[in-house]
Amino acid sequence: MKSTFKNILTLLALALFVFACEKDEDKVVISPKANASLAASQTNIVLTEADKGKDAVTFSWKAANFGYDAAVKYSLQFGKKGDNFATAKTEEIGNSFVKTYTVSALNNIATELELPGFSPSDLEVRITARISDQYAPTSSNVLTISVTPFLSEPEYPTVYLVGEAVENGWENTKASAMFRDETDPFVYTYSGNFKAGAFKILGYLGKWAPQWGANSTGGLAFRATEADPDPSSFTIPTNGYYTVKLNLRSNTITIEPYEATGDAYASIGIIGPFTNWENIAPMTKSALNPHIWSTEYTFAEDTEMKFRIAEGWSVNWGADSDATKARTYDKGKRDGPNIAVKAGKYQIYFNDLTGYYLLVKQP
Repeated sequence: MKSTFKNILTLLALALFVFACEKDEDKVVISPKANASLAASQTNIVLTEADKGKDAVTFSWKAANFGYDAAVKYSLQFGKKGDNFATAKTEEIGNSFVKTYTVSALNNIATELELPGFSPSDLEVRITARISDQYAPTSSNVLTISVTPFLSEPEYPTVYLVGEAVENGWENTKASAMFRDETDPFVYTYSGNFKAGAFKILGYLGKWAPQWGANSTGGLAFRATEADPDPSSFTIPTNGYYTVKLNLRSNTITIEPYEATGDAYASIGIIGPFTNWENIAPMTKSALNPHIWSTEYTFAEDTEMKFRIAEGWSVNWGADSDATKARTYDKGKRDGPNIAVKAGKYQIYFNDLTGYYLLVKQP
């Protein structure tokens, strides 16, 4: 009788278990005797494109103990600090207890998580252990690592100067565009007339973040979001011409006096098949910088262009070479080859002192 009663109880328990597991969303929670314990070979990681084939970090962990010989599958999860792994990047590992990431692989993870390039950000990492799809996974301790990713291409077509030292003051919708160095697209440069006073650098027009300012030692401070602390300003000591260079590879800025020598032109514009190579489409001269010109122009089809004075072809600028003429930025030269332009609307900038030009595609 006792045996029959025990059998009935066993059958009822099994039936309840099967019923509970028929719903895909129901996961039985198992509490292991010991969760997997995660460690990293280093926690402050600076990634560079030159080292992309090298090992960046190795994660290792002790096995989770479920109290019996379970077939455990492990996954590594990477998430932004404070995000509680809500938008985590998950990497399936299998039954191994170690995983090494190359610089390139870890940089790809950082890129997927939209970490800013060339600036340190905190990543949270944990290992999860799973023995079956019917059971909820368990998680290890959370490691925090600092990762500084690199970018193969800059995320900013240009960056902008804003502040009392530049033309439109602190109006972030009218900030002054910087040019891009012809040899390194991560270097932004601006040679022009400045007023004595403060300035900062913005990633986008009309937004106060991303932003670059000065840290406590006069170096570069990066503000990723508007929730982050506002950095101090850079300072132009006296009125005059300067070259400001922002290097996003090395996270440095330089401000040096610039000797401005060159002719002053009454009018400069763009010219090409869209004007029948006859008259220029005039550009607007900066009120503070008589050598900086800008215009917005829509090209109906793929075309070519040059910069030219209104009076004729005696003074014109093209690309530096045939090898660079298809780029949207360059250090142009007098009588250089035609600049190739894809159809679309652009904000166009030109500096007749340096020859730098920039075309920024508009929505």
